[in-house]
Amino acid sequence: MIWLRLQHHTLFDIQNQPMNKLNTVIEAILKAIAVLGLCSMSLLTVIDAGGRYLLNHPIIGSVELIELMMVAVIFSSIPLMTRARGHIVVDSFSHFFPAAVQSLQYRIAALISLLVSSCLAWITLHKAQTTADYGDITAMLGIPLAPFVYFMAILLTLDAVYHAVNLITGAKHSQEVAIYD
Repeated sequence: MIWLRLQHHTLFDIQNQPMNKLNTVIEAILKAIAVLGLCSMSLLTVIDAGGRYLLNHPIIGSVELIELMMVAVIFSSIPLMTRARGHIVVDSFSHFFPAAVQSLQYRIAALISLLVSSCLAWITLHKAQTTADYGDITAMLGIPLAPFVYFMAILLTLDAVYHAVNLITGAKHSQEVAIYD
């Protein structure tokens, strides 16, 4: 039996109204980016496939556009899931331990997640600077890549901030669901 702990959306249960408003705005922007990117990818894929097979006229650079939209969808979703504590946690034995040990386990996992996210943000920022210095562009359409890599670095930094908040606030209202294999 595997236990999946599903975390509810209770990350910012603090009374700080400006912070709650800021988080609401950030969440709305990230959701809009993810939804628009996903819908655009779907639409572009359908139009490209239709043009390619029905009219023998594909959209030039569609693969590049879809790759860039994937960056938007994936990297806007990462901090959204961290903020909502929606990452899947697989733990086979932690429900046998007392609450204090489970809390410690959660905080250690949050610390590791914070460190990994911070390292990824730093490495990606360095890559963005290198990409900007070299003037890297896409092969077909000539779209500059640096803004997309900076976007990735910013969202990984936001993810690290959310992991830091998770570390400080601790586990909140987890719901366990048993999955039998």
